[in-house]
Amino acid sequence: MKLSSYLPEVPAFAQQMSDLNGQINMLQLMKASGDTGQAPTIGLDHVVNTWVRHQMAYRQQLVMDLQTIAMSVEEIRGPLNHITSEVFRRGFDWEPLTEDADSAELANFKKFLTSCNVFDQSLEEVLRQVHFDLNSIDDCFIYIAKEYYDDNGTLKSKVQEIRRLNPALVEFDLDNSGLPKNYHFFCPIHREEIHESKGICPEPSCKFETKPAMYKYYHRNKHLYLFESEVIHLSKFSPSETYGWSPILTIFEKALTLIGMDKNLYRYFFERKMPGSMMMVFTDDPESLRRERANLAAQTRLDPNFVPMVAVSSKNNRGRVDMVRLFHTLQEMDYLPVKDEIRERVSAMWGVTPAWQGSPEAFGGLSTQTQQLVVMSRVVEGDQRLFHEKVFPQLLQAFGVENWNISLKVPEEKAEATRISFAQQRIAMASQLNTMGFTIKLKEQGVVMEEAQFTIEGEVVPLTQLQGEQQALSIEQQKDQMEQQAEMEEAPINEESPEDDEEYDPDSDETNIEMTKALDQHYADAEAAEEDDEDVDENYNVITSKEEYDEYIERIGN
Repeated sequence: MKLSSYLPEVPAFAQQMSDLNGQINMLQLMKASGDTGQAPTIGLDHVVNTWVRHQMAYRQQLVMDLQTIAMSVEEIRGPLNHITSEVFRRGFDWEPLTEDADSAELANFKKFLTSCNVFDQSLEEVLRQVHFDLNSIDDCFIYIAKEYYDDNGTLKSKVQEIRRLNPALVEFDLDNSGLPKNYHFFCPIHREEIHESKGICPEPSCKFETKPAMYKYYHRNKHLYLFESEVIHLSKFSPSETYGWSPILTIFEKALTLIGMDKNLYRYFFERKMPGSMMMVFTDDPESLRRERANLAAQTRLDPNFVPMVAVSSKNNRGRVDMVRLFHTLQEMDYLPVKDEIRERVSAMWGVTPAWQGSPEAFGGLSTQTQQLVVMSRVVEGDQRLFHEKVFPQLLQAFGVENWNISLKVPEEKAEATRISFAQQRIAMASQLNTMGFTIKLKEQGVVMEEAQFTIEGEVVPLTQLQGEQQALSIEQQKDQMEQQAEMEEAPINEESPEDDEEYDPDSDETNIEMTKALDQHYADAEAAEEDDEDVDENYNVITSKEEYDEYIERIGN
């Protein structure tokens, strides 16, 4: 008797479980070797993996439609261009990581700054395209084309060009379990042969191992498999294991509304397919109305200043004319307020404030304008951070640059007054910490005032202890001053005047001789003045003005 006789559904159920385990790679995830075990590597969910693998035919058309909307709708393209312009406005900046960094290490990389591919695009132009894809599609791909060669048994590579890949044509290479880098393998040198398992390159002259593919690019009706180190993928708004989610899909209806409003204005003002209004005339004789209308038109053509006269009966209301408008004005439809509201909501998706779109309402006050500039600066710094953390490190690694770092300059520099204000705040804080008992030291010597930094050591000292120490120090200083003053008073006077010196001869002293000559000359001048009847004061000084004479008389009187 077999178990299948009692439970005939068990064999079929067991076969289904075996097939399911094979599909989701459960046996591989649960296997163990000896006393060691491996944590499960979980791929994408089956539903998500199926959708991702089969959506490429629709994704190409979807991405192309999103790109068309981003380029054709001014309310979307304007904010994206503003962000891109601010991110790359001030260019690149090189910083050495070591003191002995050699600039020759950058020679190869700097060539790519001006021409990085066969189309002679600069690196900044390629990154600008990539940044536009990042903000519009939420997926951007940078392709680093490399040349691989065998260097005495070591696989080495050299960068040939840097390109931007169209997000609509890039696909993740996932297996049935939803795992990347587990489906196709190929040799870096012999790329034309694709294998489904990892191993040694089958070429007789090649002994390198095959590497897994991470991406595949649809080019001219065939797929080109690419390594993970050859493609840089970025996603800003909705980063996930694979693709992002475009913000244009979030505002898709608003974008279509803007397109419809622009087309409506175009047709109204340019094509004029629909009349603006219609005139209704109440009459029982339409034929007479047509003849009169033709007569008025003829008279108007002959004389542009012709004033027609129309008789209207007031008894039976004959001849009454009504105008029926077939198109409302922009004010009646609230066209401009509605469009401004949609524009503001669309630009807010990317963090672009109205001040950057030339809106007059955005310049209402200094505080509001400053806050808008701050918001925009944060958006730009966030985008620059993506390049600093994910793009530039891989580019430097591809070129073999180890002692230098490249970055994008901050678009909004701090004003000199702001930098001085920050330095004053740091100094004030250091002074306050010093009064609390901490030990404050200058972090680096020989730096400018705006960049001065301080290090803090020690512990907080109680206020009473600080006051006691300061009082003791003051008493000690007073005690030292009193001791110095006492020493000065007790010190004997050892200096002798020239008159007390027994060997002093006034006739040989040059100073005494000069003073005697000057005094004799002064007396001689006074005597000469008296002989010339000139006034002389009590010190034999010649009086030369009335003010000196008045002062002399006043002194004599006193």
